Amino acid sequence: MVEYDISNNSEYASLFKDKIGINDNVVAIKFFDDESEIPQGITKAQPVRHCEMVKLASQGESFYSTKDEQTCKGGSAALGLEDAPKKVASGEKYFELGRFKSLEDGKIVADNLCKISTRHKGLIYAPLKDAEFVPDVIVYFTNPLGGMRTAQAYVYQYSEKFEPNFSGIQSVCGDVCATPIESGKPNITLGCDGSRRAAKVKDEELAVGINQSEIVSFAEAVEKIF
Repeated sequence: MVEYDISNNSEYASLFKDKIGINDNVVAIKFFDDESEIPQGITKAQPVRHCEMVKLASQGESFYSTKDEQTCKGGSAALGLEDAPKKVASGEKYFELGRFKSLEDGKIVADNLCKISTRHKGLIYAPLKDAEFVPDVIVYFTNPLGGMRTAQAYVYQYSEKFEPNFSGIQSVCGDVCATPIESGKPNITLGCDGSRRAAKVKDEELAVGINQSEIVSFAEAVEKIF
């Protein structure tokens, strides 16, 4: 893995924004286990959903959150901050919303939703250009053209197909935060009802997550081909 240099955060942010096609800021997210890890000047978030926090950071805000500020507990569980509520873990919540033919189908999908395997105390959110830390994952919202360019950069670097993994559930928490970290590969999601309603993810937007170990190589590919 290439050693990550935080002095390049602003350069990477500009590169991705200009070459991929991103209207707002690329978001840097870091998990922490002790509040001493939080950079000076970053304050605690107001209670909202994780997807809303990512959107706020994309609009220029920096803050941190523990499980207590995460109002979507399914998302908080996907991020490894706490256990999932019983109705989420069993698939019952999604079955009641009409997302599955049966409760058994809901349980199968709930079991397969990606979750951070390590329990953490909280997360730090900031625009990548301002981040004074090494992000565990970066997230950005873009349009289908930006999604295509993301996939092309991945294919350029690895000579293999880009294979998004999503189910229309837990998109900004599970799909583009937990999945890149757990799989070691970037991921794209088309969103979910919660992120589009609460975080105001636009109809024309999709979300991308890139794990820390791939940011440098992704930047190199973007710079070479666009």
